[in-house]
Amino acid sequence: MPSRMIIAVLRKQFPQVTFDEADNTLGVNSFPEWDSLAHFNFMMSLEEAFAVRFSLDEMAELKSIKEIAVALSSRGIVVT
Repeated sequence: MPSRMIIAVLRKQFPQVTFDEADNTLGVNSFPEWDSLAHFNFMMSLEEAFAVRFSLDEMAELKSIKEIAVALSSRGIVVT
């Protein structure tokens, strides 16, 4: 199951979208609103929420909730 904390940021970023919070494959283009620009904004929201910085390359590479959770964990950030 995806991190509740990451899902909370996703829900805040896309309040009008209905999606399956248990879907471990959620990522860019999972729904029409989650395009490349929205993804960049989502990644910046994650940076703020978790007090972390991603490089531009990382932002482009981290395309799913699962990949984002792994990246946060690798920085020692516990995501629940």
